[in-house]
Amino acid sequence: MKDETEDKELKITTFEKQLEDEWAPMLEYFRDYPDKFLDFITPEDSKFRLYPFQRLYLRIMARYRITYLVATRGTSKSFLNILFDYIKCILYPNIKLAMLAPQKGQASAIAQQNIDAIWHFLPILKNEVKKATYQKDYTKLEFWNGSVLDIVPVSEGSRGLRKNGLSFEEIVNMEKHRESIGSVILPLLANNRQGADGKVSDKEIHKQIKYITTASNRQSYAWETLNMVLKTMEKDETAFAIGNDYELPVLFQQLDRGYIQEVKEDPSITPLDFNREYLSIWTGSSEDSLVQLKDLEDSRILKRPELSDTRKSTDKNTRYVISIDVARSEKDGTATTAMVVIKAKERADGTFTKELVNIKTYKGLMHFKYQARAIKDMVELYNASMVVIDANGVGQGLVDILMMEDERYPAYSIINDKDFDKYKTAGSLPLIFNLKSNSKETNASDIHNYFMSTVAKKELKLLISDKEMQDTLSAKEMDDFSRLAPAHIETSRFIDEVMNLKYQASGHRTTIKKVSSQMDKDRYSAVSYGIYYIYTLEKENLAKRNKTRITSPKGYFKKKKASFRVFS
Repeated sequence: MKDETEDKELKITTFEKQLEDEWAPMLEYFRDYPDKFLDFITPEDSKFRLYPFQRLYLRIMARYRITYLVATRGTSKSFLNILFDYIKCILYPNIKLAMLAPQKGQASAIAQQNIDAIWHFLPILKNEVKKATYQKDYTKLEFWNGSVLDIVPVSEGSRGLRKNGLSFEEIVNMEKHRESIGSVILPLLANNRQGADGKVSDKEIHKQIKYITTASNRQSYAWETLNMVLKTMEKDETAFAIGNDYELPVLFQQLDRGYIQEVKEDPSITPLDFNREYLSIWTGSSEDSLVQLKDLEDSRILKRPELSDTRKSTDKNTRYVISIDVARSEKDGTATTAMVVIKAKERADGTFTKELVNIKTYKGLMHFKYQARAIKDMVELYNASMVVIDANGVGQGLVDILMMEDERYPAYSIINDKDFDKYKTAGSLPLIFNLKSNSKETNASDIHNYFMSTVAKKELKLLISDKEMQDTLSAKEMDDFSRLAPAHIETSRFIDEVMNLKYQASGHRTTIKKVSSQMDKDRYSAVSYGIYYIYTLEKENLAKRNKTRITSPKGYFKKKKASFRVFS
């Protein structure tokens, strides 16, 4: 019995000595070098190997309180983000971490895919997890040592919870959540982690935050956050910002250079898209921007496009306006025409609500004859009340075709330009509004100013992003995604064009200038023309209302025969 007791005491003493002499230094080392921890547990016959840049990123995440990583596709940034949090949950008992993403399904989809990849490459790490919860909108890992890793969307439902560390996946898409992040998410870091001894270590980095994203616009919340991190980085050693373009994953064969060239030449991706996604270049201007990105993002509330006339027969106050920017190009793959559909509903005061319910673009060489047919098809589809076109310059050719009848449609006529009256034919439909920009009738400055005012007041409602739309689809509706998505994607392209514009004011005149000459402004022009036409309708309504107002002082008084009783 004595021998067993002595043997047990010896084992305890030996473990405590190993814990102090070997395990503690090793744990301290692994906390600074998480890549070395992975090397330590990776079997010799495993095919899993970290690239040098991945080791660098993991070490930065481990050593700084705030990390901001701007990386392109092929960098495995989401995988590294999850992998680091997973390792930290193992090395720091009882720690509570959360990874957040913009959309409900996006957070869990990213997490589950990468957790499965971690378990595939390093099955030994699965043994550290006591319970894994996989749901559509929620993923949770509970570790044997009491640590917890939650993967959740940014929402008010997180209010009141407590976390010891946060990571933001694709903060570039969190523009709408900036207020929730400040009021709900960041306060989750109120408490520091307590160690196994119940104490808070002053040698541990507490309240760690990681931002993992692609580049965005210089007016975005992501850009503001990056600037905050850079200023912190400049002042002290608690923050670190780093990034890479596509050359880094190409160097390690994570991306193919030929594929990159194909993407660059693909007409479906804009130059600004390529700069952000593959070059990590922040686009647009933070100074003198035409409008505020936040105002545009706040206006993205329409969940579905309208692909045809959806009005009820009793809806007499709503109309569809189709607006065209004609940009005839002789280059293959460039946008020749942008056509937008604005749904306008008249209010009691004579003003209109404005909803951008669809955008279509026609790329490559396209004869005016076929553009005119596409426009008339859209007019029929929506039973549109007006087609708005700038008939100056290249637009004149398209208007000429529209004013001719064809085998299917009658001729159109212009309603606001007497110079075109001589071209009217019997039976022509009065459906063309000639915008005549840069003329004495309509100055381009007025168009820009009204667009800026409309966006600032958030009076132009826009479609949500295609990712958000997809997240709202039920399983039965998923087949509709390919039919609905183009309008949502085109809306994002429209916002890109707007954010690539700067304004220059000279007295009462406003001119616009592109920040990047690589980006067109066809969608912006079409939208600005359309809402300016609606503005002319509002002015007409106001003029009519003013005519009915009382203009003589006598009109403000009304008299009638007095009613009284005579007493005798």
